[in-house]
This record gives sequence, C-alpha cells and structure tokens, in this order.
Amino acid sequence: MAKKGLNHDTIMNAAVALVEEKGYDNFSLRELAGRLDVQPASLYNHIKCVGEINEAVAVRASQMLHETLTEAMQGKDNDAAFIDGAYAYRKFAEEHRELYQALIHIPSLNDEQIHKASFYSFEPLREVVGRYGMERPYSIHFIRTLRSFIHGFVELVGNGLMQRAPSSKEETFDVAIHQFLSYLKEFSNHG
Repeated sequence: MAKKGLNHDTIMNAAVALVEEKGYDNFSLRELAGRLDVQPASLYNHIKCVGEINEAVAVRASQMLHETLTEAMQGKDNDAAFIDGAYAYRKFAEEHRELYQALIHIPSLNDEQIHKASFYSFEPLREVVGRYGMERPYSIHFIRTLRSFIHGFVELVGNGLMQRAPSSKEETFDVAIHQFLSYLKEFSNHG
C-alpha cells in the first residue's frame, strides 16, 4: 500500500529539492526515498523508473527558467528586455547550478516532450530577438551563441576565473551583453 500523501508531485518536488541540495550527478533514489520516509521500492508505485525523475527535474528546471526570463523581461522595451533577460539567465544558472545542469543534460534524454520543454525555457529570449527582425537561421545562430557565451561565463566564474583586476567580471559580462545588443540593433537597421 502506498504511503498516504505520497504521489507523483510530492516525489518530483522532493527530487528537485534534493538535486538543488546534493547536485544533479549526486542524486540517488535511496536518498530520495529517505527524504520521503519510504522504502526505495515504494517509489515505484508512483514512478516508472529513475529516468522519469531525471526527466521531471529537467522539465521543472525548464519551467523555472522560462518563468525567470518572463518575469525579468515582461513589459520592457526591446533593449531592456534583452539585457535583463541575459542577466536573468546568468543569475538562474548561478543560483540554481544543479537544476541548470539538468537543462544542460536534456539533449541526452531521449524524449520529445523533454526537448520541447527545453525549447520552451528559452522562448522569451527568442521572442525578443525576433522583435529586432532577425529571422531564421540567423536567430538560431544568435541564440545559440548567446547561450554559449552565458554558459561559458558562468562556468568560468564558477571555477574561480575572472576574479582579478583591472576589470571586474561584472564589467566583462556587461560589455559582452551590450555587444550582443549592438549586433541585434545593427542587424535590425540593415537586416
């Protein structure tokens, strides 16, 4: 018999909390069961396999990033929305490092719904880029390059780089994001 109050959502909420606390690669079903005060086998009354938990964590991370970007960009002109969206993306990746890792691992998950969730997470940034008149394939390349820059920046800073003067990491990030914005504006004027 399943433990009263234990359901799919409870399990997934606990999994997200555990991933944030312990790390994406350090997550274990045994720890999750312990956190929920059940035997590991009891979890299988509500989930099919461990992969389902990984997928749910990735989807939750995707939803959280979408919400973060939407909140940061909502109601702003194009330039402010772009800049604030880039900063919000960086902040999400820094503050939710382990959930962010779940987003990075999405391509290894073999599920079309998970891939759609990943696409959804960056929709607000794609929308603002589209407002500058950038069409495919340029917009795809632009978003990929922007994501690669922010991801690389977060990784480098997280590993202790960019900590010394004469320029702060904040100045470096700001200069780079404004260069991306300048390209968007130039594209808009001549695209």
